[in-house]
Amino acid sequence: MPYQEHLPQARRQLADRGRLPGAQAWLAGLIGACCVFLIAIAIGTAQAQPASMPMPVVHVEAARGNGWHDPAPPADGWTPVTLPDSWAARWPGFDSVVWYRLSWDQPAQAHETGLLMDYLNMAGEVSLNGTPIARDHSLVEPLTRAWNTPRFWLLASPLLRPGANTLLIRVSGFAAYQAGLGPVSLGAPAAMQARYERERLLRRDLQFLGLAISAAVSAFFAALWLMRRRETAYGWFALMSVLWLFFGFNQVATSPWPFASNHGWQALNTSLLLAFSLCFMVFTLRFCNRRKPRLEIAALIVVALGWIDLWTLGPATLATHRAAWTLVGGLLTMAVGCGAIVQAWRTRERAVVLLAPFMAVSVVAAGHDLLAYTQVIDSNVYYAAMSSYALLLGMALIQAGHFVTNLQRIENFNTELIEEVNAAKAELATTLAQRHALELAHARHGERVNLVSDLHDGLGGILVGSIATLERTPENLSTPQLLGLLKSLRDDLRLIIDVRGHDDRVHALGELLAPVRHRLAGLLEANNIECRWQISGIDSLVLPPSQNLDLLRFLQEALTNVLKHSSATQAHVAMSRVGAELRIGVRDDGTGFMVDAPDRVGGAGLRSMHARARRLGGDLLVQSHPGLTELVLRMRVVAVEPEKEHAGK
Repeated sequence: MPYQEHLPQARRQLADRGRLPGAQAWLAGLIGACCVFLIAIAIGTAQAQPASMPMPVVHVEAARGNGWHDPAPPADGWTPVTLPDSWAARWPGFDSVVWYRLSWDQPAQAHETGLLMDYLNMAGEVSLNGTPIARDHSLVEPLTRAWNTPRFWLLASPLLRPGANTLLIRVSGFAAYQAGLGPVSLGAPAAMQARYERERLLRRDLQFLGLAISAAVSAFFAALWLMRRRETAYGWFALMSVLWLFFGFNQVATSPWPFASNHGWQALNTSLLLAFSLCFMVFTLRFCNRRKPRLEIAALIVVALGWIDLWTLGPATLATHRAAWTLVGGLLTMAVGCGAIVQAWRTRERAVVLLAPFMAVSVVAAGHDLLAYTQVIDSNVYYAAMSSYALLLGMALIQAGHFVTNLQRIENFNTELIEEVNAAKAELATTLAQRHALELAHARHGERVNLVSDLHDGLGGILVGSIATLERTPENLSTPQLLGLLKSLRDDLRLIIDVRGHDDRVHALGELLAPVRHRLAGLLEANNIECRWQISGIDSLVLPPSQNLDLLRFLQEALTNVLKHSSATQAHVAMSRVGAELRIGVRDDGTGFMVDAPDRVGGAGLRSMHARARRLGGDLLVQSHPGLTELVLRMRVVAVEPEKEHAGK
C-alpha cells in the first residue's frame, strides 16, 4: 500500500488503516478553505487600484513598428488602446515591435510621481520625455523574457515636467505569446511603491520561494522512495515535483537559454506541463491505492503525441498547437484533482480525505490560470505555482499524521511487547527448570550406564580372569598369588572411583596404562596365553579422565574377550601416538568369530567397545577369521596441558 506506515510491520495491528478522525478532517478542510480564501484575496488585491490620490488622466496609444530593429516610433498609425493590452486581437500574427505612447498632464504642485508598470511582454525599452529610463538586455531574438517582471520608477524634475509628459515604451514580442503591455499606473510614490512590492512579491519572490520548496520536497520524497521502493506514490510525487520545478522556472526565467529563440523555450515549457499532468495523474491513483492501466496508457499516449507534435512543428504553427496542448495539460490536471476530491468523498480514506482540500486549492488555481492564459479574464498573474504550496502542505500534514499515528501504535505495541516478554521469560524459566531436571535425570542415567559398563569391562573382566585361573589350577595357587588377584580387583575398583569421583589429579596415559598392563599380562600368562606389548608416544600424553578410562576399558574388554572366547595362545597389543592420532590394536590367533553376527560370540563386550569408540570420537575396525582376530581403534587426541602447582603447595 503506498503512503501507508513507514515503520516495520512488527505486528498485524500496525498495518490497520482506520478512518479519518473528525478532528483531522475538520483541520484539513479549514486549512484548505484558508488557502482558497488567501488566493481569492491575492487575486482581488492584485487587480485593485490605490485610492490614496487621484491619478492623472493618461492617454494610451499604440502603433506598429517597422521591424525588429526599429530605432524610433512611427510618425503615424497610432491607435488608442486600453491597458492591459495584447495586440494579437488587433494585429493577428504580428511578431515584431509595437510602440506604446502614454501622455498626461502633470500638475505643477506635484514635484514627484511614482510610475508602476506591472509587466510588458516580452522585452522592451522605456523612455520619458525622450530620455531612456530602462532597457532590457535583448530586444531581438533571443528576446529577454521580462513578461513577469514589475517595474517601478520615482519620477522627479527635471525628468518629469509640469504640464505635458510623454512615456514611450518599445515592446518586442510575438502575438501568439500574448505580446503587449500590462497596466501602467501613476500616483503617489508611497502608494506606487507599496503596489510594486506587492506585485514583486506575487510575480517574483513567491515564485522563487516555490521553486526552492519544490526542490527540497523533490529531494525529500525521492530519498523516501529510495528507502521504501514499494511506496511508489512517493516516487511519482518526487518526479512530479521535479517536473513542476522546471515548469515553474518559466515564471522567473529572463532568458530562453539554451534555446536560440523563445519558440523552443515555449515548446519545452508545454512539454513539461504535459509530463507533469501525467505524473500527477499516476501519483493521485497510487496515492488513492488505485491502478487503472488502460487510463494510464491512454494518458501516456496523449502526452507522447503532444511531445512529438510540439517538437516537429515549425514556428508558424507552433503557437496554435502549443495553446491546444497547454489546455490539454491544464484540463487533465484539473480533472485529476476533481477525481481525487470525488474519491475522498466516496471512500473516506484517511490520507485521501486529508489531501482533498489541498487538491481543491490546486484545482481553483489551475482554473484561474487557464482563464488568464486564454484571456477570458484580464490577468497576467498565475497562481498555480504558488498553489503548489498547498499540495506540499497537505503532503507534510499527511506525513505528520502518519508519524503520530505510528508513534502511538508503537507505544501501545511496546507496552504489549513488554507484557509478552515478561510472559515469555516466565515460560522460559519454567522450561529451563524442566530441562534442567530432565538433563539431571539423563546425567544420572548416563552415570549408571557408564558405571555398569566400567564394572563389566574392568572389574568384571579381572574377576572372570581370576575365576578362570582358579578353575584351571586351584591347587597351584599360593596365598601370595591369591592376594595378588584380590589386589588387582582393588586397583581396578580404585581406578573407577578416581575417574567417576572426578579426581582432579592429572595422570599421563602411560602412567595409567602400566598397572592395567601388569594385571592383564598376568591374567593372560596364567591362562597360557603369551602377550606381547608395543607401546610408543603415550608416556607424556595427558587426556581428560573420562577418555583415559574409556581407553583403558576398551583395552581391558578386548583382552578379556581374548581370554574368554578366543582359545588363543598368543596375543599382541600395540598402542602408539603419531601426531594428533592415537592408535590401539589388539590381535590374537584364536578361533575367531563372525563379525556380521557379533551376538553369537562376545556380543555384549563388542557392543560396549563400539559404544566407547563413539564416545571417544574414533573409528573401530574389526576383522576376524580362524587363526586371526584384530581390533583397531583410531581416534584424534588433543592433549590437556597439566596445571602448574601453586607456590606453597
